[in-house]
Amino acid sequence: MSDLKPLLIEIGVEEIPAGVAPRMGSALQAALVKLFNDANLDVSDLRLGVTPRRLLIHVAACPTMQADSEQVIWGPPENIALKDGEPSKAAEGFARKSGLSVSDFEFTDKGDGKAKYMKAVITVKGRKTIDIIAEAMPAILRGLPSPKQMQWQDGESRGDSFIRPIRWIVARLGDDVLDFSFAGIQAGKQSYAHRMCKDAKGDISVTDPFAWLEERMVIADRDARKASIVQGLNNAAKAVGVALVEDDALVEEVTDLTEWPHVITGKYEEKFLALPIEVSRIELKHHQRCFSTKDKDGNTSNVFFAVANIKSNDPAMVAHGNERVVNARLADAMFFFERDPKESLESRVEKLSEIVFQDGLGMVGDQVRRLRGFVLDNADKLGVDANDTQRAAYLCKSDLTTGLVGEFPELQGYMGGIYAEMDGENKEVAEAISQHYAPAGADDDLPTSSIAKAIAVVERADKLLGYFHLGKIPTASADPFALRRAAIGLVRLLADETNPVDMTLQEVLQEASKQWNQQRVTITISDETQAAVLSFIHERFLGLSDGFDVTKPACDAALGANLALPLHKHLQVARLLTGFADSEAGQAVAAANKRIANILKKAGDVSSDIDESLLVEDVEKALFSALQKAESNFPDDAEAQLQVLAGLREPVDAFFDGVMVMADDDAIKVNRLALLSRLRGLFLRLADVSRLA
Repeated sequence: MSDLKPLLIEIGVEEIPAGVAPRMGSALQAALVKLFNDANLDVSDLRLGVTPRRLLIHVAACPTMQADSEQVIWGPPENIALKDGEPSKAAEGFARKSGLSVSDFEFTDKGDGKAKYMKAVITVKGRKTIDIIAEAMPAILRGLPSPKQMQWQDGESRGDSFIRPIRWIVARLGDDVLDFSFAGIQAGKQSYAHRMCKDAKGDISVTDPFAWLEERMVIADRDARKASIVQGLNNAAKAVGVALVEDDALVEEVTDLTEWPHVITGKYEEKFLALPIEVSRIELKHHQRCFSTKDKDGNTSNVFFAVANIKSNDPAMVAHGNERVVNARLADAMFFFERDPKESLESRVEKLSEIVFQDGLGMVGDQVRRLRGFVLDNADKLGVDANDTQRAAYLCKSDLTTGLVGEFPELQGYMGGIYAEMDGENKEVAEAISQHYAPAGADDDLPTSSIAKAIAVVERADKLLGYFHLGKIPTASADPFALRRAAIGLVRLLADETNPVDMTLQEVLQEASKQWNQQRVTITISDETQAAVLSFIHERFLGLSDGFDVTKPACDAALGANLALPLHKHLQVARLLTGFADSEAGQAVAAANKRIANILKKAGDVSSDIDESLLVEDVEKALFSALQKAESNFPDDAEAQLQVLAGLREPVDAFFDGVMVMADDDAIKVNRLALLSRLRGLFLRLADVSRLA
C-alpha cells in the first residue's frame, strides 16, 4: 500500500484578466484529475484555488507511488505466428520487440471468435507519483485555455508562453519537490503573499495552503472570496440605509480582481442624479467597477460601493479618491447631456458617413441605409409598421455621433432612445432605438419592442454577411468581431415566438445580401458566403438546443426538412421530435428512416415515379396505399403531421420484413426505390427523422 501525502501545485503569475483565471483553474483541475485517473492514482479531497495572481490545486491525500499493474500484450494471429507448428520469424520478431520471448506468450481467443492470437500478461512496475506529475505538468500548463498568450524576457530566455508572466511555481508532494520547470521558473516550495503583506514570501504549508495564504491576506478559495464580497456589500448597504442594485456580473468581475476584498462606501454629488439612470450606473460599473444603489423609495441613490483589494487604515481617504474620480466623470457626462440635444438625431445621420463600419465594408451610414431598405421591403414579414420601423432604422445609429456616447460607448442605443424622445419622436421609435442592440449576450433579455427586434435581426444578418465576405470567420480560439455572439443573438431573435418573425433564415440572409448588392458601395455578397453564414448559424442553433429544452438531434432533424420554415416553427418541430424520439414508435420510425436514407444514398439518383403495375407484393401495395392516403390528407399543423407520419410505422416495418428492396428484377427494384424515395420525401416535409436514430 502506497503512502499518502498532501499534494500542492501553485502557479504564481502577474494579474490575470477578470474572467480568465476561473476558466484556467477549472482546466488545470480537469487536466490533473484526468492524469490521476489515467495513472490509477486514487486521490481524495481535491480543492481548487483561484485568484488574480495564482492558480492552486491542493490534494489532501495523494499516493506517493503508482500501484503495479498488469498489461496484456496481443501479438499476431496463430496462422501467422506459427509455421509448421513452430514460431515464425514474425512471432519471434514481435516477442523481441516486446522485450519478451516467444515462450512468454500463449495462444488465446480475443473474444471475437475469429482466431487465436499471441497473448502475454506482464506486470508493469508502478512509478513515483512525483515523476508522473512532474513529467506531465509542462504540457498541462501549455494547454490551459486563455484568450492570448504572451512571452516575456526579464532574465534568461524563455521558450514557453502563458497568459501573464509566471513569477513562481510551487509543486510539492509532502516534503518532496516535483522536479520540473516552466517558462524559466523552477518548481519549489516558496509562495508569495498579498502584495501589501509585510510577510511577503515563504514556504507555503503543504497541508493547509488556504489557511497559510489567508494569514497573509489572500482568500484563495474563489467561492469564499465571492461570498465575502456579497456579505460586505449587503452589510455596507444596510449600514447607510440603501438597497444594492444587484449585478451578478460585476460581483464575478471584482471577485477576479481581488485577493483580499473590502467594501468602501462613497457618494457622488446629488446634482448628477438629474442624469438618465443608466449614465451613473454605467460610469460606476464599467469605469470604476463600483456598485450602484437605490434609496428606500426605489429611486437612484448617489451612494455607491467600491471593492478594494486591501483593508485600508483610512477607508475615508480611499472613498474620497473614488468619489473624486466618479464626480469628474459624471461632470463630463452632464456636460455632454446638456449639449448633445442641441443637435437632433436626424441632423446627425449625415455624420454616420464619416464613421467606419469596418475596413473593407464601408461606413456606418451605408449600414443604416441597408437596415432601412431591408425593413421597408419586408415590414409585413417582420410583423412591424413600415413607417415607424424605417424611421427607427434611420435614426438608430445617430447617437454614435454624440459626445455622451463618445465618452461612454456602453450607452449607445440607450441614449439614442432618450435623445429620440427629446427630439419628439414617437414612443415606438424611441423604444426601438433604445432596445435594438439587445440581446448583447447569450443570457440577455430579448427586446420587448417588435420594431427593435426587427432591426436587431437585420443588423446581425448584415454583420455576419459582411465579415464572412472578408474572411474574418471565427476560429476555435479566436472570435475578435464577436460573430458567434451575433449569430446566437440572431437565433434567439428568430426562435422567439413573441411577435414572431415569419421569415425563414434563408430569406433573412437573401434579403440582407440584396441590400449589400444593391448598394454597390463596397462589396457583393456571393451565394457561397450566404451558405457559409447559414451553416454557421445552424451550428449555433444546435449549440443552443439545451437552452431551448430540446435535444440536439431533434434540432438537427427539424433543420433537415426539405421545406425551410421560420426558425420559431423549426423549434416547434424540434420540441415535438424531442418527446417523440424517446417513444417506442419514435425509435422505430427513426430507425426505418435511417435505413431508407442509407438505401437511397447508395442507390444514387432515384426517381419518385411509381408504377403501380410493378407493385407485386401485398406489403408494398399496402405501403403505397398508406402513403397515398397520407399525402392526400397531409395536414398543415406540425403535431398532426407527426401523427400521420407515425401512423406509417406498421406498413413500413411490414414492407422491410416482406420484400427485398434490391430485387433481382431491375424494374421491380427501381420501383421499390421510387416508393422509398417518395416516402422519404413525405417525411422530409416535416423533418429528417433519420437524424434521430
